[in-house]
Amino acid sequence: NGIYTIQPDLNRPALEAKCDMETAGGGWTVIQNRRDGSVDFNRTWQEYREGFGSPQGEHWLGNAALHALTSAGQHQLRIELEDWHQQKRHATYNNFRVASEAQRYRLTAREYSGDAGNALSYSKRYNHDSRSFSTADRDQDRYAAGNCGQYYGAGWWFDACLAANLNGRYYRGRYSGVTNGIYWGTWYILTDGRTGERYSFKRVEIKTRPKNIVGTS
Repeated sequence: NGIYTIQPDLNRPALEAKCDMETAGGGWTVIQNRRDGSVDFNRTWQEYREGFGSPQGEHWLGNAALHALTSAGQHQLRIELEDWHQQKRHATYNNFRVASEAQRYRLTAREYSGDAGNALSYSKRYNHDSRSFSTADRDQDRYAAGNCGQYYGAGWWFDACLAANLNGRYYRGRYSGVTNGIYWGTWYILTDGRTGERYSFKRVEIKTRPKNIVGTS
């Protein structure tokens, strides 16, 4: 494990990335990390394209880098979640790709396994697979009545609007109001029917690796 210099696109400058050489056989490049709320994820289209934060802490690697990485052969996606009771779950997608900027960084996330549930393909209305990336300043979601990125304060592959949003606002567990926290709808329900409260995760790490690396999910 450690911080490495990578250059997935030879036409763009090299960048630093955190690599996980242990989990499920290793070979993972970390593309997002949330752990303490130190970095604001309510960013512009350009900031999400270029990346922000530091690989030593909270960060987004960048959509341009994601496209370059996942265009070099078949890739897997792994999402690791931890709640405020130290319970951990994960979701793995055996078919992962982020399209080019001209294609709105469209997400492919298919062939799910794991124990967190498949929130990226939740339902016909809330399906993040095959959706364009959207931010507050670049509305490309499928919600005709508004702007999901603006409403939820994050860049993400919104539908109309969400069953998952791992770039949401960092709350320390339960909160009330707009569902704009770090959310994965197949583990924790959207709203507690008794209290009306929402739930936001303590830690998230999203990572990718080439599909041909031997490992287990």
